[in-house]
Amino acid sequence: MSAREVPTGIRGSGRGTDRRTAIDVAVLCAATAALGAFAVFLVPAGLPYDEPAHWSNVLYLAHHRTLPVVGDPGVTYEGQQAPAYYAVAALLVGAFGSGSAGFIAVRLFGVLGAVLMTWLVARLLGRALPGRPAAIVSGTAFVALNPMLLVMSASVQNDTWSLVSGFAAMLVALGTGGSPWIRGAALGLLATLAILVKITTAPLVVGVLVVLLVRSRWREAATAALVLVPGCGWWVLRNLSLYGDLTGQAGVDAAGYRFAGGGATPFALAREALTYLTLPDEYLRNVFAAPTAIDALAVLVGVILAAGAIALPARGRRSVRGLPVALLAVVGAVSVAAWLAQVSLGWHVAFRTAYGALPLAALAYGSATLWARGRRTGWILCALSVLLLLVLCGWTGLQLTAVSDRVMLRI
Repeated sequence: MSAREVPTGIRGSGRGTDRRTAIDVAVLCAATAALGAFAVFLVPAGLPYDEPAHWSNVLYLAHHRTLPVVGDPGVTYEGQQAPAYYAVAALLVGAFGSGSAGFIAVRLFGVLGAVLMTWLVARLLGRALPGRPAAIVSGTAFVALNPMLLVMSASVQNDTWSLVSGFAAMLVALGTGGSPWIRGAALGLLATLAILVKITTAPLVVGVLVVLLVRSRWREAATAALVLVPGCGWWVLRNLSLYGDLTGQAGVDAAGYRFAGGGATPFALAREALTYLTLPDEYLRNVFAAPTAIDALAVLVGVILAAGAIALPARGRRSVRGLPVALLAVVGAVSVAAWLAQVSLGWHVAFRTAYGALPLAALAYGSATLWARGRRTGWILCALSVLLLLVLCGWTGLQLTAVSDRVMLRI
């Protein structure tokens, strides 16, 4: 990427800083691709939570060429999920077969999504923290080198691509040039795609629309809604017709699926959130447990997040831009609030459903470098934060190599 092509917002004090930040982001994207591809072959098939059910959906669409209905033969509890991801994955199965080659192709498709997600987060951070390259790189690394996100993206699942679409919608919402009608239509299309990949991105979309309305950007919000309502409406009407509710959850309940709920105390919720922001042990069915030292490193990540959240208003008032930070904050708050609301209703919902808050978490992680008194110290803090993530990645990889049962899903 040339200096001229550096995304708006990823800028420091000069052209050299621009180029360095762009190179660092490109290196992080390459690291995501490499580590994700490694995880594709390292993680046993079926070990990630829900992967067998997601793979069943893919095969159903590939073989039947129609949408699954929960309760029909061969359809699992994920049959009520939105169809966009499975339609693309089914095309890959059609091209590579339903055996191991097709399975690996679908997993690699998720890794491609992780690379795009990393790049989009870098763009969002660049808009929020112009002139703070160490913060941008550190925050981007939080997504690029996050063991949980890497393992998740390297499995058969629809989370990653829903986030790619959602984060792209957020980036479009930050645009100011050109026609607001065209921008609103693009936003509506991306928001529709995000929800049709996974409906749990709906809070992210709501957050974006709320920010637009508060900023009196009525034309963009109205245009986006005009695209969004019919784009997703058919799916909602289908769920109402088949299952009697908006999301299809009633069909899962009627089919007899029951899931054990987690703790609902503040400590339990905070622990789950931190787990899903750091390590994939729960996502991988707890086949390994983190020792005290690794738990301490995960807690250190939480401490850095808290320190960055404090540094942002305390040290970054002259560096941050109001609209991008407000967008990340509102989307993050709405996403977490939606997760907490579902948990309070007794639903077993993992913190992954609140991943609309990932850009906000990345912003906080990178903003911890704002405590530095000089540019060199800021880069030292950035390097230490990246090293912390690499240690967690290395430990996760070692645990995965030690998993004895390598065949958990027959391909």
